[in-house]
Amino acid sequence: MVKIKSNGKELETGDELLELVGPRTEVKTISLERRTLACVWYLSNQETFRSIVDRFGLSKGSLHYFLRKFCNIITSNEILQQLIRWPSSDSEFQNISENFTQRAGFPNVIGALDGTYIPILGPTAFRESYICRKGFPALHLQAVCDTDLKFLDVFCAYPGSVHDSRVFKNSPLYTELQNNPVPRQYHLLGDSAYGNSETVLVPFRDNGHLNADEKRYNNAHSSTRVDIERSFGLLKGKFRRLRYVEMKRVEDIPSLVVTCCGLHNFIIQRERYTDEDIDMDAADGDGPPGTCSVARDTGAVDKSGHEKRLQVMHSLQ
Repeated sequence: MVKIKSNGKELETGDELLELVGPRTEVKTISLERRTLACVWYLSNQETFRSIVDRFGLSKGSLHYFLRKFCNIITSNEILQQLIRWPSSDSEFQNISENFTQRAGFPNVIGALDGTYIPILGPTAFRESYICRKGFPALHLQAVCDTDLKFLDVFCAYPGSVHDSRVFKNSPLYTELQNNPVPRQYHLLGDSAYGNSETVLVPFRDNGHLNADEKRYNNAHSSTRVDIERSFGLLKGKFRRLRYVEMKRVEDIPSLVVTCCGLHNFIIQRERYTDEDIDMDAADGDGPPGTCSVARDTGAVDKSGHEKRLQVMHSLQ
């Protein structure tokens, strides 16, 4: 069995990963095993590029080439759709919902939605557009997860200065939800960075005057939505390269980030994880877990979303 290490821990799924990427990799003098090990090691550690090429006996050019090819394979439609898949049947929605309900009684949740920053070196041109609200250059990763901390959808394309709500409304997921709405009783949970709607329920804004029902709703909401923060913590705990991606070609970084998300699911589907694997300090990339920016006030209120939130609030009594 081939042993592949992620964050210093051996993955029992090494052979399966080689079987996944092998048929899509051209024959080279350097073995498939060594190439794959080098790529996974790069993604799993913050070790310098020079140190990694020395460790695996590669040239810098070779590792750059193999890493790009590896990411292209994992993010290809054929592979990525096997690893990260949006639920499509009512039975899938119901199963996910039941698992979420067990957490704090919050009904009909089919995913926890959030964004996190991926710190990067940043480009020279248009650098200010990459500076996130925490003051460093970053890319925005949006994701939805289930209770197993498995990603149901990921999207990495926008620089760090773009607000979460705008990223969501310009994401393929938003388009999918508009064109193929989920059954009306189901919804995602998002934090206050998103606008409240029938599709995404957010907390009541705490202005210091919340009543007991609203506080109960917010507590159940937070206790349920925390899984997306734990997913980011597990992702960055296993793939430590995402804590700071020192790549000069910014256009190559989204593929690397999504590759890590795909491997995250690949591992979860095959191996157990423990709380020790979850690094909550690195979960958000933008502050302590649970902090967020407030959605920009457009002056418009989604009435159906407001009514749905009240219905859920009353059901929690």
